Amino acid sequence: MSSPFRPVGTGRSHDPNADLVFHRGSGHCVWDATGRAYIDFIGGYSALNLGHIHPRLIAVAQEQIRQLTFCTGGNSPWRAELEQALVVVVSELGPANRNLKVWLSSTGARGVEVAWKIANANRPGGLMRFDLSYHGRSLATSHISDTQRSSALSGFSKTYPMGQEVDGVIPYPRCGSQCDGHCAECDASIAVAQRWLEKNGRTTSAMIMEPAIGARGYYFASGEYYRRLVRTVRQHGLLVISDEIQMGLGRLGSMVASHSQGWMPDLIVFGKSLGGGITPISAVVGDAIQMDQLGQGIESETFGANPLACRIAIEVLLMLNDTIFLEHVRIGGDRFRELLKRSLPNGCAVDGRGMCTVIDLTSFRHESVDVAWRWVCQLREQGLLVHLTGAHRERVAILPPLNVDEDTLRYVASILSESLEKELGSGQNVT
Repeated sequence: MSSPFRPVGTGRSHDPNADLVFHRGSGHCVWDATGRAYIDFIGGYSALNLGHIHPRLIAVAQEQIRQLTFCTGGNSPWRAELEQALVVVVSELGPANRNLKVWLSSTGARGVEVAWKIANANRPGGLMRFDLSYHGRSLATSHISDTQRSSALSGFSKTYPMGQEVDGVIPYPRCGSQCDGHCAECDASIAVAQRWLEKNGRTTSAMIMEPAIGARGYYFASGEYYRRLVRTVRQHGLLVISDEIQMGLGRLGSMVASHSQGWMPDLIVFGKSLGGGITPISAVVGDAIQMDQLGQGIESETFGANPLACRIAIEVLLMLNDTIFLEHVRIGGDRFRELLKRSLPNGCAVDGRGMCTVIDLTSFRHESVDVAWRWVCQLREQGLLVHLTGAHRERVAILPPLNVDEDTLRYVASILSESLEKELGSGQNVT
């Protein structure tokens, strides 16, 4: 539904579902203004890890709304409880006796900015990132996101100092989750990082990375690749920031994705699902000695650590941080991808981890972009919402809520395979 009061820049011409007007949601379903139901397997790009309007979260939100939603300075018992809960989550898979502290903000972009400030307070200098990185759309984070599209902001770099501090861009390997971390692409990526650091390491502050690429195409490198990269970065004294705003808190089948891959960042940024799809909240968790380097008065936020967001986030962590639940995420996601691999037409590459799956259509060559667009539109007509992604929008990402049942996953797998076969024509193969 268009509005005469909405600026052109708010449009989403890249999104086949952008014109839908949603009216209500429940679990893995959402209804538009006409009353039509859809299975929502976009899930707010992980903001809805527990689905729409989870009754347990609604109950605690209603209770908190009746008690306290905002307090000047943000100091409340719920803030302290959430800080402790986040420390417990990060400590469970990390080194023993690690002294951690927590900085709460509102949005993911703000969390990244806070982590960036902390890194610079410890070690002033530039920032390294992946070429497929996405860390937000604020003025600062736009400079470390989405290289092609952030070029429109290049004029700001002369007036905004942080824009000048983004230095090293490392190619993210596209080899997939089954790689052992020592293929030609992984080796080339590490070599680029090493050459950059040998020349610029002394003037570089930190490396910011995602444990799997999210919004820029959904790519999955091995834990061994990340461990190699982290060792290379640490040899030059840089801090390591893990942006787990989309891929942390259960999406890949573990609460702290970096830890489950065997590498230990100095700073971890959480967001999106932390607010349960109800209110925005983000958090930076890191070693006290580094967190404390950012002095008083340098960073503050009016709605950061507000009681309502903190109370919801506490409940979210209680629900997600469960061994049986996370096992369901891992096993359910693996079974879903196996179904797709067996049933999708030839030429479709399926990859993913946990409840994050991507289907790559680039094997269809010059037709891949059109095929992907038409397929997503056809899925919408069949009542399924999925995410069109990739550099040229030739990949389709599937992000169900983590608590989705296996029957729904099987049903969605059948819709995906039958609709793509129909789109391509019976028996058509890639040549």
